[in-house]
Amino acid sequence: MSAKVQLATMEVFSAPVVDKKMTLIRPIPECLKRKASEELNEKENTIGEELELIKTWMKQSGHIRGRQEDQFLLGFLRSCKHSLERVKEKLDTYYTIRSVLPEVMRNRDPLDPFVRKVIKMGVTVPLPRTINPDDPKIILIRGNAFDGDVCDFPDILKVFTMVGDILLRDDDQMMIAGQAAIFDLGHSSSGHLFNFNLSFLRKASILNQQASPLRQKGFHFINTPKSFDIVLNIFKGLMTEKNRKRTIISHGSSLESLHRYFPKSVLPAELGGDLGPVQQFVDEWEQRLIDNRAYLIEEESLGVDESRRRSTNPLAEEKDLFGTAGTFRKLEFD
Repeated sequence: MSAKVQLATMEVFSAPVVDKKMTLIRPIPECLKRKASEELNEKENTIGEELELIKTWMKQSGHIRGRQEDQFLLGFLRSCKHSLERVKEKLDTYYTIRSVLPEVMRNRDPLDPFVRKVIKMGVTVPLPRTINPDDPKIILIRGNAFDGDVCDFPDILKVFTMVGDILLRDDDQMMIAGQAAIFDLGHSSSGHLFNFNLSFLRKASILNQQASPLRQKGFHFINTPKSFDIVLNIFKGLMTEKNRKRTIISHGSSLESLHRYFPKSVLPAELGGDLGPVQQFVDEWEQRLIDNRAYLIEEESLGVDESRRRSTNPLAEEKDLFGTAGTFRKLEFD
């Protein structure tokens, strides 16, 4: 046997687990590899070992019923810049907060008539383009599409998490470069923008920040109603310190201001862009959620069993999560 062949044979048998597991991770473009390395501390030769350590920890935790697919867990590694301790904390928070939000995490069947009606509203719409392939992905949140007479905010958040679960699994650009959110409020004059109590609001805040592996890169508000600053201050108060330091801009009704950050080539027609009507993306995501129906329904069985927990509950200090600390009911704008 030649030295070259002998070396190749030794390599195959010395690290079979890592080589096998690495085949379950999608290859990514060089620009994303570079960003992951420079900004997220990602080292290709240690990913397999890191994933096995996370899986072992999940099994030994006793209380977490969670996914162990490599691509799913890699999203958490990237979100936490490959700090295993931060991954453990975020995964525990991710499944713990979902366990106390049944109104969001139950009945996630995209073919259910009511759920499908909420999906068709098109409140949460990922946009398909960015200027550069390693720019943050753009998520459009259409507040004016939310019909408060048809559903409540938890129903909107349900669909938001369904979309987020698919992005977490499938979108490498999102997981490496993060996301920028555009909130189009559509000049709502008296829309039902909020219909939930403060306890739910706090849970939703944790779900979308401390628990979420989707990294926020900015918040932009367009077509805002009068007195919007009052609501913006409420949400800033619920943001983590890190997110408060992100770009947070209210553009009023100025598309020109919005286009300084998002050129027309990456926006739908409704925002003065070149992508065509936003409805096409609403329809595409409706079908995409239907195509992933089994995956989304399976999420309902995942969470935590507190009776088997051997560690500290990451939400133990959140005193108001399990009560009702007050209520926002149909907060309206003039």
